[in-house]
Amino acid sequence: MRKLTLAAMAFALVACDKSKPELEKTLVQVQQISAEKDSLLKDVMATSQFIAEVNTEIAKVRTRNASRPTNAAPGETEGNLSPAQQRAALMTKVKEITARINDAEARLASSRKRVSELTGANSDMTKQLAQYDSTISSFKTIIDSQKAEIASLTDQVTNLNGQVTQLKTDNVQLVSDKTSLTSERDRLTTERNTVYYVIGTKEDLLKRHLIQQTGGTLGLGKVQVAARELNPADFTSIDKTKTAEIPLPKADKPYRIVTRQDLTALETVPEKGRIMGAVKIKNPDLFWSASKYLIIIEQ
Repeated sequence: MRKLTLAAMAFALVACDKSKPELEKTLVQVQQISAEKDSLLKDVMATSQFIAEVNTEIAKVRTRNASRPTNAAPGETEGNLSPAQQRAALMTKVKEITARINDAEARLASSRKRVSELTGANSDMTKQLAQYDSTISSFKTIIDSQKAEIASLTDQVTNLNGQVTQLKTDNVQLVSDKTSLTSERDRLTTERNTVYYVIGTKEDLLKRHLIQQTGGTLGLGKVQVAARELNPADFTSIDKTKTAEIPLPKADKPYRIVTRQDLTALETVPEKGRIMGAVKIKNPDLFWSASKYLIIIEQ
């Protein structure tokens, strides 16, 4: 009996010696699984916090994008950033969020794979891994949703860039049109305000075909009137809004206006139509209303 007991003990010791490596291997595996699970849990918690941060960032980006006036001109600024700088910062933020999401997704997948490999056929570990898988799946759903949100934001930024490009094109066209309109307005204003005058003796003006004589009998009593066809090149041009006085060449000689200007628009209505010294205009619009050509003849 004693021999049998000793034999059993010897057999047990031999069995223990043989199973010791297996026990040590199992212990190491359990420790590794525990460490990986802890790592996975930390990743899950970190990802949870990260997802909350990303959602906050997405909200900020969307709010910033939505709050920008759609009718803002290309040169307008918000704070210290120009619209171009704002769009660049927005795209940078979107790319940063995308990179962080991809990184979190990759870390979760890697950690889950390591735990799965170490768990093997351990049923308890497999159950715990299933719980982690469920959590990871939830995070992946959130991450996929965030990716869709980011894609939408990217499209918005791209569309915004297109709108700004169109605004710039439209603005250039508007500036060009405005310049053309301004030039045309200035041309018309100059044309409307430009008037012409000439001063000379009867003989000189007749010779230059600026006046002609009409009326009278037997060569007597003829009067001088403006010629039918007048050329601006034969006159001195002035701006009627800037020239209120036209000096006469000879201060001691009387002059008479041949053309159809309204003499009541002068500072002093000339007696018998005779003007001395200078033609002083009080009301230019009235004075030049009948004709933009003024012919003054020396008497």
